Amino acid sequence: MTSKCKKCELLPCIPEEPLQLFFLSAHPLLSQKIKDFLKTHMVNYEDLEEGILCQVPNPRDFLNKLKKDLTLSEPELKDISLVLLNLNEMPTFKHFRDLRPLATWYELLEATEYLEVLENNRLTVYFHPIVDKDLRVVGQECLIRGVRADGSIIPPAFLFEKAEKTQTIFYLDRACREVSIKTAAVKGLKDELIFINFIPTSIYDPKFCLQTTIKWAYQLEFNPSNVVFEVVESQKVTDIKHLSNILEYYKANGFRVALDDVGTGYASLEMLVNLRPNFVKIDREIVRDIHQDTLKQSIVKALVQICKENDILLLAEGIEKVEEFSYLKDVVDYFQGFYFAKPNPEPIRRLTLN
Repeated sequence: MTSKCKKCELLPCIPEEPLQLFFLSAHPLLSQKIKDFLKTHMVNYEDLEEGILCQVPNPRDFLNKLKKDLTLSEPELKDISLVLLNLNEMPTFKHFRDLRPLATWYELLEATEYLEVLENNRLTVYFHPIVDKDLRVVGQECLIRGVRADGSIIPPAFLFEKAEKTQTIFYLDRACREVSIKTAAVKGLKDELIFINFIPTSIYDPKFCLQTTIKWAYQLEFNPSNVVFEVVESQKVTDIKHLSNILEYYKANGFRVALDDVGTGYASLEMLVNLRPNFVKIDREIVRDIHQDTLKQSIVKALVQICKENDILLLAEGIEKVEEFSYLKDVVDYFQGFYFAKPNPEPIRRLTLN
């Protein structure tokens, strides 16, 4: 049975086998709505002190009927929680940790394509080259895509949107890190810099959540200093102490870390001071038309000074014009953007610029 999920250990799904459903709500009127629905559909239930326990032959069919026949507002869907139990199993404290809002179960019903991608490991990697000022390819950023059963590509935005709505971001983020490392090894990239994105909020305990990622990196004989774990959407991170613990765990295992989207807003500069990454990526909004904008040029000059004084390598991403590269090529260390190449399933090892 895989209907329960301890963070990223198991992929949640809604089985089609006889199970028990345990409903919990702090609002008596909502509990009564559930009981009335069960009575109407002649489903026997136990009215326990902790919540409502019932047995159904097919949880997926039952939840589809519940969604169709019982009208609940969005706040009500979040105020009713549900967990699936084995037959003859009574709810205990551990089950309360696995409760999910009814809204999340409904999202799971609608996320069949997304869950099938994860269940069948249909994730693939597109590589985006990172170059130096002499246009030599020195590394690759691993970018995740989903693959449908017919072979067509699913964009990452769809995957991560579904992951957020179904509370499976833990599982997806771990799967992305692992497939990035494995694919980079298969493509013979162990001697290049490999940038792998991760979402800090998906990691609640570095020693537990990152153990398989690090295991694969060592098992596939990567030089840890070539593997760079990159914080995505860094400006949205609010718990800097938690993020610092994650980065320190990576560093303690020999890996390097990168901070993304630096240069826009106080938060990113604060994080730069507190986290002291090995690499800093200049936000693409700063890079765009920098050759024409003196304010952007001043921001980059300040970042260059900070990075040089603290042994941090600086990477300009989002370069789309030759003028942007021309201005920056003697200023920062590395470069990335559509001007050089678009992400490709086969890593580009040498540029062929027109």
